[in-house]
Amino acid sequence: MKMNPNQRLKASKNAQRVFKGSIIMMLLIVVIGLAFSCMGAQEQMAIDATDVELIQYKVPDDDTPVVIFETTKGTMKAVLFEDEAPNFCKYFINLVESGYYDDTYYFMIETDQKAYAFGGAKAPNGEDTDDTDKKNLEPETSKDLWPFRGALCSYGREKGVFNKRNVTGSRIVFVNSVEFTDEFKAEMEAIEDANELILNAFFDNGGVPNFSQQFTLFGQIYDGLDVLDAIHCVEVDDDMKPLEEVKIIKATMSTYGEHKLENEEEFFKESFKKEETDSQTDNSSATDSSES
Repeated sequence: MKMNPNQRLKASKNAQRVFKGSIIMMLLIVVIGLAFSCMGAQEQMAIDATDVELIQYKVPDDDTPVVIFETTKGTMKAVLFEDEAPNFCKYFINLVESGYYDDTYYFMIETDQKAYAFGGAKAPNGEDTDDTDKKNLEPETSKDLWPFRGALCSYGREKGVFNKRNVTGSRIVFVNSVEFTDEFKAEMEAIEDANELILNAFFDNGGVPNFSQQFTLFGQIYDGLDVLDAIHCVEVDDDMKPLEEVKIIKATMSTYGEHKLENEEEFFKESFKKEETDSQTDNSSATDSSES
């Protein structure tokens, strides 16, 4: 018997355990090593995690589309990645421009680790209504997009038996962050063939590593991360349903040129790359000195 979204969400109320113990390590090995693959409709394509460009922390061009979420906890602005997720971005932009996300609900908020929140539902419990857009698209993943803090992912349904993948849907996963303790960091660094750039980005900026390549990641919040934190501070019941209404009041489309950060380095700073640059500079200086 097919479960409705609410039943599925209730069945996932123990999702917090994903971030603990052996399950975390198993998923991280799959994600950050070279053994994982992206989910495709007909075939699987290996992702080379050794060659990545973390575009989420690059200053966007002025014409880059931006979605603005006005919520009951404040306003968040996120750039969209049309080149990496063209089909979903087109679908999402059409929904926003039609007013679909206006007056929609955050219906599941993980408050233990403050790792993620599900939003964009027409009903406060996340169930489908007559107004719910039920269209599903095949997943789009990119080696250059990772579930760092503030990432936006599409939440649809799991499809397939042997080649399972999360097809896209109208609901949105707002990614926050698990806790990166010293022990957790050490375990991640010990993974063979782990990509140092990706690791440092997670350590410096936060995120949920085991969401990597599991969902269509289509946007990145660059302004309003404090609002994301406020959403994760609400009280929830045993099924992670908020005990107060947390809503997207209105969603609108604009461009980065219209909504630039006054100080772009507040977010687009790529701080995780500075040590590498400094190290290269020091090595270069040492080489020059030895040659002279």
